[in-house]
This record gives sequence, structure tokens and C-alpha cells, in this order.
Amino acid sequence: MEIIGSNFHCNLAEIHLNQIDPDNYKEQEEAFTAGALSVAGLLHHKFIEPRYQYSRELDPIVGVSFTGLFDFFVQAFGVDWLRWWAEGRPATAQGLAFKRREEEYLSFWKNTVQRVVWEYCDRHNIKRPNRCTTVQPSGTKSLLTSASPGWHPPKAQRFLRRITFRKNDPVALACIDYGYNVIPSQADKDEQGNLLNDPLDARVSEWLVEIPVAVLWADLPGADQIDISQFNAIAQMDFYMQVQKFYVTHNTSATIELRENEVEALGTRIYEAIRDDEGYISAALLARFDDLQTFPRLPFEPITKQQYEQLMKEVEMRRQTEDFHAVLSRYDFGELIEAGPAGCDSDKCMMPEQTSM
Repeated sequence: MEIIGSNFHCNLAEIHLNQIDPDNYKEQEEAFTAGALSVAGLLHHKFIEPRYQYSRELDPIVGVSFTGLFDFFVQAFGVDWLRWWAEGRPATAQGLAFKRREEEYLSFWKNTVQRVVWEYCDRHNIKRPNRCTTVQPSGTKSLLTSASPGWHPPKAQRFLRRITFRKNDPVALACIDYGYNVIPSQADKDEQGNLLNDPLDARVSEWLVEIPVAVLWADLPGADQIDISQFNAIAQMDFYMQVQKFYVTHNTSATIELRENEVEALGTRIYEAIRDDEGYISAALLARFDDLQTFPRLPFEPITKQQYEQLMKEVEMRRQTEDFHAVLSRYDFGELIEAGPAGCDSDKCMMPEQTSM
């Protein structure tokens, strides 16, 4: 939970850092200023529900978030930063220098947000929020700009992203005309429990739209030599704590991926962070599966550069239009109660539900 409280609404904004030049501090300040103003302006809203209005008066809550932090730092620090990650982010001279630079960026953004929100509130006689920064969940939204979600590393330099839609959803139909491949979901199986392959099969209820994705720095010389899936849990925890310490004042949406042999070391590190009052609040833990067949048709499937280029060629060959909005309008008449991707299509949502005895 990124924003903690009760009977409240939180004003959120998100900065896509992968679209910003690491050397352009003016551009960074303008982006976080815009995010701060967008959340602060909503504090003028008066709630009809008394408990919400009372909560707003006691504790106005805003949260300026970001996504694409990993991409931003790759562009700022180059492939040496990736190699340092692959080594586990050790406390070498180079590593400590990288961490100081990370801290400088994160602190600059946090201070910008707090200053702008507080100045706005003072000008308009609004009570100041005492916390202004967070990192909210940002999976599907990050795809809009091919950003790595939140602070997390991407699944790979190139991957096949599968997004769940209902069968014949207008957005999915538009995706087909735009050239993307569609297959049945993980839940659609025949009488023997085998996955169905034909998306038009009458037994299919959900579609997976497959989108080939490459991060912005995928072609950086040397980047292909780094296996992101091998970044260890302690390195992820270290980077997450950088974000929590130097940017976030609420909580950070965090999922740390680990293998069985990392459980004890990560548990010890989390214990130390709590014991030493380092600012740790919470993080989700997700087991890594090196065998992709364990869960076929995963939401994220790493692919090679050659596979990515071939898939993109196939997308171009199938594409019937260059105007996605126009083709979407052909299918969406504004009459559907629900449209768009499923509420949750991450790998965490594919785990079997726990039932109580």
C-alpha cells in the first residue's frame, strides 16, 4: 500500500523519467513542478461526503510519482552502471559514487515537489500536505512510453508483453488491425486442460494481445551483454531503499524478485532495515521462475534482439492502419460499461488463490 490512511482520497501525478534528459536539470525541474501543481490544484476540491472532507482538512494527501527511473539512470550513467548492478551493487569506490549521484537526483526531485506544493498551498491558503512524494504501481501505464515500471529494472532489454482483454474488446480489435498478434489467455483451455490456440474458438473468453517491447537503451553498446534477470534480490533491495530514503515520503510500490537461495539473505537485510529505522515500510516478494514453461504465456517474456526484430517485421506486415485512434473509434461506440485491459494481468495475479480450510 503506497498511501496509508483511512477515509481519504489521494491526488496522484506521475513523471515518465525515460522521456527526460539526465543532463537537463531545468527540464527535470519543470516536469516535477508540473506534477506538483497538478496534485496541489486538486486540493481545492470540496467533497460532498463529510468524512472525506473532514479527512482532507485534517491531512491533505498528495503523491507525485515517477516511472522509468531505471531507464533514466542507464542514460545518465551508461553501461558501467548496468555492470555494477550485475555485480550486486557492491560498495566499491565506483559503486559509492553511483549511489551519491542517485541520491542527488532523487533528492533534487523530492525537494522540487515539496517546494512547489507548499508554495502553492501558501498562496491559496490551503493546509500544506506533510508528505508529497510516492512511487505508485505503474505496470501497464509505463508501456505508454516503453518505460521500466516505477523504480524496477525491466524484465529484459527486449520482451514480449501480453496484456489481457476480454474477447472482442474494442481495444483488442484495434490492436489486431494495428498488427499485434492475439492469442487465447492462460485461463482458456479445452476439456483435457490444454491451452487453446485459436482466439476465435467459441470456448475462448479472454484474449492476450502480444506487444514486442524494447527499452530505449536496448541498443546501447554492451547492454545486451547484461542479463537483467540475474540481478540479485539484495541489489534490488538496495536500489529500492535509495528511492525510499531519498525521494519517497509516503511508501514505494516495490516487488523484489528472488530465488530460493536468496530468501535468507534478503530476510536478514529487511530485518536490518527495520531494526536500524532506515525508512523501510513494505515490499512484495515474488519468486523468479527461470523455466518459462512453468507459467506459459507469461505477461512478460524476455526475447532476443533477433526475435524482437522478427516480431516487429510481422507486426508491420499485418498492420492495416497507422492511425490507432481512428481504428479504435471504428470498434468502440462508447456503449460498453467496461473496456480495456484486465484489472490485473501481472504474473502475481496468475498464482492460485489461497483457500482457508
